[in-house]
Amino acid sequence: MYINPTNSSNMPIAQPMFECFVSENALAWDVIVLMIQMILVATASLIIGLYLNRYMRKRNFFTNKTFTLISSTVMAFGLSLRYGMSIYTFQGLFLFFLLLYASMSDLTDRNVANHISISILALSFISIPTVGIVSMLVGGAVSAAIQIGIISMSGGGYGGADWKISSACTFLLGWSRGLSGMVLGLLIGVIFTLIRNSFKKRDNNESFALVPFLSIGMMAMFFI
Repeated sequence: MYINPTNSSNMPIAQPMFECFVSENALAWDVIVLMIQMILVATASLIIGLYLNRYMRKRNFFTNKTFTLISSTVMAFGLSLRYGMSIYTFQGLFLFFLLLYASMSDLTDRNVANHISISILALSFISIPTVGIVSMLVGGAVSAAIQIGIISMSGGGYGGADWKISSACTFLLGWSRGLSGMVLGLLIGVIFTLIRNSFKKRDNNESFALVPFLSIGMMAMFFI
């Protein structure tokens, strides 16, 4: 009896186990990689926050270690989710730390060193490809003009550091997001101060640290 051999070309080829596992678990691998990236960014942010807090304490700044470390970690995770492992994540982190330093300086003695605004301007050049130099220039100029006008009418209640920081941030974010961040920060600052003064029976004409509120508005717009 003659039996035809089985045609091996018609037999299904078994997919290698590793390739099968990878193809079936591609999404899981992406999640794992994303988590590792986020943990690395958060760790770096935590270390920078720790050193920044130590530096501010040496300079007798008003600061809080717990707040600094928690906010640094939360910001790192938020930026990683929003921008991934891109240059904009690290731009946002550096902006956050510059604004944190400026806020604590403003809370301490109502002064912010000029090199903070200059550093934000230097950081702004990363935004040119996405925001556009025209939008950046218009935003910075309009922000400065509005706030210089506020200074001239405020009788000293609005400081020079406020307009320098917000104008530098508006230059970084562009006119739309930057001016929105400035307005948002001013609104938060005014509302918070009115509520605080009503509870503590303070005069609403007293000056207050505005940079922390401007920083909140600007960082909120950075995520948009």
